[in-house]
Amino acid sequence: MNMSKIANVMIGLLLLTAAACTDSEKVTQNGFKFKLLKAGDGVVPVKDQILVFDYELKDSKDSVWHNTVTDGMPSAVMIADTSMIKNENGIVQMFRMLSIGDSVAFSMPIKKFFMDVIGQPAPPSVDTTRTIFYAMKVTNIMAMEEFKTFQTSMMEKKVEGQKKKDDELIVKYLADNNIKAQQDTSGIHYVIHSSNGGVKPTAENCVEVNYAGKFLKDGMPFDSNPRMAFPLTGVIRGWTLGIPMLGVGDSATFYIPSGLAYGPQGYPGAIPPDAILIFDVRLLGMGAGYDRATQSCK
Repeated sequence: MNMSKIANVMIGLLLLTAAACTDSEKVTQNGFKFKLLKAGDGVVPVKDQILVFDYELKDSKDSVWHNTVTDGMPSAVMIADTSMIKNENGIVQMFRMLSIGDSVAFSMPIKKFFMDVIGQPAPPSVDTTRTIFYAMKVTNIMAMEEFKTFQTSMMEKKVEGQKKKDDELIVKYLADNNIKAQQDTSGIHYVIHSSNGGVKPTAENCVEVNYAGKFLKDGMPFDSNPRMAFPLTGVIRGWTLGIPMLGVGDSATFYIPSGLAYGPQGYPGAIPPDAILIFDVRLLGMGAGYDRATQSCK
């Protein structure tokens, strides 16, 4: 069973268990309605405290948009002064009413979700006839300093966990496709297709390459260029480490874990968070520096 399915089962069990405890509808000051599925300790947060919670966001076609359990990083919100209540949307007002151990759920049309929560209309690619379902559980309430320490610890665990997950996925991909690759100490897996003994660049050089990139997850291409020049200090870490393995004229395929690519933030509109990338690269040339005027090495 994959992690997404495990997370879905966990959320489902949470809701079933919670429903057996209570199913009380609550209403915020501005009329936003939500279901209290399970009551916690009853101690609500106050100004400047941080409410920490796990949640799953999915639509009426059972498509999961985000799950913090799967992601490995809970969400959090800081409680503002009570003078701000009248300007807050219903969800933010709801946070003020929650305590540690509370499990809640609500739903709303996707159009309303984007306008009220995201603050902008839904993109054209989103089916606005659907409904959004949101289930969350409050795991802690903290002071800011405590939260900073907690957040740092969680991020370190997430990075290590993602690194292990990425390596397992790359190894499986290589095995499934009968590809014999080497692995660098950084975590990059690679296959050298040709090695002609040409001069190899260092991380301080400018290089000119022919490349094509695709996602390991589904094999979909996302970028390519027959000839592109750039300084190796100005690209993703996977290229800075990988391309110096090549001499001029050499080619290789690099399997780059997300931590050496665009990481948990991704590249909006092009690269999703935690994406493992595959690049076919040929090193065409190199130079001591990069000429911005001609966009070439010099």
